[in-house]
Amino acid sequence: MESHATSWRDLKHKPAMRADVTNPIRVFFEREVVMPKDHILPFIGLGLGEPTVANGFTLPAVINEAIIEAVQSGTANGYTAASGAMPARAAIAAKFSTVEHPVDPNNVFITFGCSGALQNAMAVLCESGDKILVPAPGFPLF
Repeated sequence: MESHATSWRDLKHKPAMRADVTNPIRVFFEREVVMPKDHILPFIGLGLGEPTVANGFTLPAVINEAIIEAVQSGTANGYTAASGAMPARAAIAAKFSTVEHPVDPNNVFITFGCSGALQNAMAVLCESGDKILVPAPGFPLF
């Protein structure tokens, strides 16, 4: 099926475009969690998992250029390993390693968002039949 969409919004599944859906977590973060405009530290709002310009987050040019290069190279057009791409895991390990406490890249696990991290953590920590407490209001994917 060929798509003739002109924007990302056009690509959304129709139920996702409904105006009557309310996410209580989003309401809470948009209404209640507001940093003072004169705060001395920069603020990047990741409470909704949206590192966007609207939330005060901009990517450095070097990252944008690396993304463009990866897309144009044709080598980054598929899934990575479930634990993340090894170059990224190695970079994270190098960043957080110390002489006393080296981090092995094989022990680094990268997820795409909090929901994936929570699912992976529960998958390795919980056994069949374990009870899990879920806060309310909660994010729908929890």
